[in-house]
Amino acid sequence: MIFGGLDERGSTCNKVLSLFSFSGRRIAMNKYMYEGPVMEFDRCIQNNWKGETVAASETKARSNLSYQWKKKNNRIAGVRITLPGKLRKII
Repeated sequence: MIFGGLDERGSTCNKVLSLFSFSGRRIAMNKYMYEGPVMEFDRCIQNNWKGETVAASETKARSNLSYQWKKKNNRIAGVRITLPGKLRKII
């Protein structure tokens, strides 16, 4: 068993438990794309931003995308960033 380190052979391999599997059930992951405005505390700070993520739900996808925007634009985690535009599910 591996916990973030080396296995018995001394290598990091693909024997990591899936984060998306609970008690044998798999959660379907979808790819989402966002193209639209970015709001900071109800003020538009960027007119047209594009981002993509993989998530289990649209809510989680919005959360992931706002986190991506914060990291790329040097904002702290507590800043309220909203993405009011439409998310597109990519097949």
